[in-house]
Amino acid sequence: MRKLAALAIAAALAAGPALAKAPEPKKPIEVERLMGRWYEILRTPNAMQKNCHGAYQVWARSGPEKFSITQTCHKDSLDGEPKTVPTTAKAVDPGRNTKFEASFFGGIIKQQYWMLDHDDGYSWMIASTSGGNFVSLLARRPSLPAAEVDALKERIGAMGLRTDRLIAMGAKAP
Repeated sequence: MRKLAALAIAAALAAGPALAKAPEPKKPIEVERLMGRWYEILRTPNAMQKNCHGAYQVWARSGPEKFSITQTCHKDSLDGEPKTVPTTAKAVDPGRNTKFEASFFGGIIKQQYWMLDHDDGYSWMIASTSGGNFVSLLARRPSLPAAEVDALKERIGAMGLRTDRLIAMGAKAP
């Protein structure tokens, strides 16, 4: 337990200066289109995902406004041993479905995540912690063309979020 709390504190401190609040999400989320696998294309480094590669998450409904999220990455390399963290989430803005409270390790750690922007076809999404310190670009495919990643990184910056610390994740199809 102490180790998990220390990791959470270290992750928060590692983020550096943050916005007082992430920008408000641009448009509502159709929950059914959120379900399924999302690959991390870019993310802000954090202690919980140190030496994690090829990260992805799988969303599934577990009740009204409640979700299970299985987060997986590969330790040390894309071919490394998979590390999975089961997470639960609930919408905290029902109707818009853009803000979620995620619970890790049976509720020991809770964090709000906001789905800030997405394309109409749900092929990519920009998400962030509510404070704006941890940003990620998620996609339905394991990779996106470099020009699209660059354009989306610019979009993230235009929202007032830090892009200088974003790292490319790299992923492989299951």
